[in-house]
Amino acid sequence: MVTARHQPVRGPEMSRVRVYEKASLYVRDGIIRAIGSPAAVEKEISGEPQVIDAENQVVLPGLVDSHTHLVFAGAREEEFYLRNAGLSYQEAARRGGGILSTVAATRQASRAELVEIGSRYLALALRHGTTSMEIKSGYGLDEEHEIKLLQVIHDLDQMQPIQLVPTYLGAHAIPPGKTAAQYTDEVIALLPRIAGLARFCDAFCEQGYFTLEQTEQIFRQALRCGLKLRLHADQLSANGGVALAVSMGAASVDHLEQISDKEIALLGSSNTCATVLPGVSLFLRYAYPPGRSLIDHGVIVALASNFNPGSCMCLNLQLMMSLACTQMAFSPEEAINAATVNAAYSLGLERTGLIAVGAMADLVLMDLKDFRMAPYFFGINHVHMVIKRGRIVWANV
Repeated sequence: MVTARHQPVRGPEMSRVRVYEKASLYVRDGIIRAIGSPAAVEKEISGEPQVIDAENQVVLPGLVDSHTHLVFAGAREEEFYLRNAGLSYQEAARRGGGILSTVAATRQASRAELVEIGSRYLALALRHGTTSMEIKSGYGLDEEHEIKLLQVIHDLDQMQPIQLVPTYLGAHAIPPGKTAAQYTDEVIALLPRIAGLARFCDAFCEQGYFTLEQTEQIFRQALRCGLKLRLHADQLSANGGVALAVSMGAASVDHLEQISDKEIALLGSSNTCATVLPGVSLFLRYAYPPGRSLIDHGVIVALASNFNPGSCMCLNLQLMMSLACTQMAFSPEEAINAATVNAAYSLGLERTGLIAVGAMADLVLMDLKDFRMAPYFFGINHVHMVIKRGRIVWANV
């Protein structure tokens, strides 16, 4: 069994894990009650529990995907082909592709249809070891459809085992027929209704989307409504989003492909998590975030998929760990901690992402003899079994 020692970890602590060898673990009522030698753990057992033999396997905390856009209709495979022929992401959007094309398809889909689509994607994530996931709205861009998307996330949370954390991303793009100022006012006006449906508020703070000032206006209202903050920033350009996120106490600032050294230092002195999304860099042939520098400067770093139809159609966090190691110079320990304990921290899931007495019994059993093999293999699913809150929810049988 391999786990971080506490939540979160940063700096040199990110490269440290606790390894339990030939150990036993006792779970009752979905909570880890004891860890240690088989003889010691046996003394804590009451009744006749189910026994799971994980000999010759690696046991990790359940993986936590802290940045996804999983609820959407349609796909953008034509745009994918055009980009491979040289069209940029921005040019695809100007030609009617991009976020707004997904918005059109998603608006046409019913709540039931979106639940069906989302459940299929969640099943893929589960079999790759994900036990907790953040999902953003953002493909509705008006009151009716943004609320519908958050309701779909609630429906999905009730019907399958992955624990879902809903985020309102009304400020994802500017809908046709609206100016940025007009739509910013609409997002702000909707926040009191959203507060009961979402845990976080997010915004896409980039040139051509939402300015720093508009993002701050949205965030101030979100805080008044009791929502916590996340931010897309420094993906296409460095524009002050990191400083805004830190100053407003955001839980996480995500992407960061264009982050400056000054902003890295600022994050290192804060409790705001930096969530890196290497699948986007692979998919779009973009530069990777400076993950090594973030860790070396003491930043709390998380790793997520950013699953979405435009820039990362991948739900395999094991692959993201591989990319973190091969493209951003993470150690295997750092990659595992980024995809478990730190990702859970960014979502406010205090008893999730680590193997410890009192923690949620979210576990992934992998057909490996050494935990470092998880990111060493590339694109392979090693998962043998997934346990959520002490219950087997998927097994490769």
